[in-house]
Amino acid sequence: MALSVGTKMVLGLALVGSVGYLALSDTGQGVLEYVYVEQVVDRPEDFADRTIKVHGTVVPGTIRQKRGSTGDYRFVIEHAGKRLSVHYTNLVPDTFQEGGEVILTGRLSADGTVFESDEMTAKCPSKYEEEQGVDLKETR
Repeated sequence: MALSVGTKMVLGLALVGSVGYLALSDTGQGVLEYVYVEQVVDRPEDFADRTIKVHGTVVPGTIRQKRGSTGDYRFVIEHAGKRLSVHYTNLVPDTFQEGGEVILTGRLSADGTVFESDEMTAKCPSKYEEEQGVDLKETR
């Protein structure tokens, strides 16, 4: 059974169109907006119903882990004098600590007071500079 030239062209165009659509459509999270704590606290309505990345520092003394859980944490992050409560539901990285910088991916709660997250990047502490006694910023 041989296909006519017209049928081959239609099938070819359909295939190219399908591949093009998949390549250009948003099949995942795509590029997420990266913001600081104070932006979310000052304008929570701007971030409602959206997944975003929030950058802040973990406030010492605020980390609480649900008893018996390996991945249910509540803590507070801050930046520029503003604070945001976080509910994190995943395993934390080894570098997660009080006073450490974190970038959290998630969504703001409906009332805009808690950031719900299940993805975290914790910045490596600068202990390496302190241990070596070298200010890496001045070394060239």
